[in-house]
Parts: sequence; structure tokens; C-alpha cells
Amino acid sequence: MRPSVRVSIILAGALAALPYPAPAQEHRAEQDREITYWLNEPDTHSFLISHGFTVTEEGAEYVHNFVRAGSEAHDPRFWNLETGEELTVRHMTGAELNAMGVYDRTVEDDSIVIQAQLHAPVASGHSVRIRVQETYVDSGRYTIDGDELVWDRTLGRPRNVVHLPAGWVLTAVSTPATISTDDEGRVALRFINPRNDSVHVVLRARRR
Repeated sequence: MRPSVRVSIILAGALAALPYPAPAQEHRAEQDREITYWLNEPDTHSFLISHGFTVTEEGAEYVHNFVRAGSEAHDPRFWNLETGEELTVRHMTGAELNAMGVYDRTVEDDSIVIQAQLHAPVASGHSVRIRVQETYVDSGRYTIDGDELVWDRTLGRPRNVVHLPAGWVLTAVSTPATISTDDEGRVALRFINPRNDSVHVVLRARRR
């Protein structure tokens, strides 16, 4: 696991960026949502994602991450940050999740969901902080155009950080961003979204 992994996302509803409707009790201002992407070499069409969320619902036994249509999630890992324990995870379909009756609303039956089981149900008045790390493969949104990589994605969290592959420099970005370099010398772009919707980002880069 990268030592500088950051945290983001929410429980049971990745809101505007993912095809799952937010439960009525979710409020954007109450969430601590920051997500970080590390782009791998573009010919892999893959990128590492790290995010986290707080579970507050009394009696909750599972947490779920909803995979965006067109993406594949590989090697998902979930941790309880309060105990350091790694949770047991499995891929499931939207139909399987709907049959569990965990949420008031349903997701598309053919959607992909990552489920992690908590070691104990959340007690009344308590919460559990969860961290997620996984690798996404998306050949439709992370591509090569000539000698440039193109990463095309909507970002639904208030704070989003994207690290280019090592040895690549930014040539264009469609949305204002704060640009810096990380501890490994990789170009990093921070996108802040104060609105209650998603930001569509297209970035291009080339090798140094």
C-alpha cells in the first residue's frame, strides 16, 4: 500500500459520479470525501484509486463500493482504520445486492458492486472509518492518442487528486486545477468541486 494514500468517497451511494441514487439521509456537507488516482502507464488503461468513508448507520454489517459502468475493479482492499484490520471483500452483481434489501433504492441488476463485511455491526452512537484501495481498468476513458495519454473522467467528490504516471508531463487539462509534484516527482493535479454535481475532466500528457 502506498504510504501517502489519501481518503475519500461515501457509504452506499457514490452520488453523481456513479449510477447509484443517493439515499435520502445522505448530505454532502456531512461527508469527508477526497479521492486520489494514480495513473499507471496508459497502455494498461489502469489506475490505482484510494478513498475512504465513515459508516454511521446503526447495525450496518456491510459496506459497498459501486463500480462505474465501463470500468473493471481489480484487487479491491478495504481496511477498518480504527483497528487496522483488513476486511473480507467479494464482487457481486447489482441483482445480488438488491436481493439483500440493504438499501431503500435499487441499482441496475447488471452493475458491479464490491462488498466488504465489517467484523461487527456498527453500535448505536458509534462509527467506523473505512479505507478502500483498488485498481480500475477502463479502456474507454483512459487511452492513448498518438504520443499522448488521454484520461477522460467525471469526478464527483469535492476534492480530487490525479497523479500522472512517472515520467509524464501535462500538456492540456479541460478544468482548472492546482498542479504540483508529489514526493515521487510525479505531476499531481488537484481538482476542487464546491458544487453539488460532477466535474468532467479531460487531461492529456506526454513523456518527458
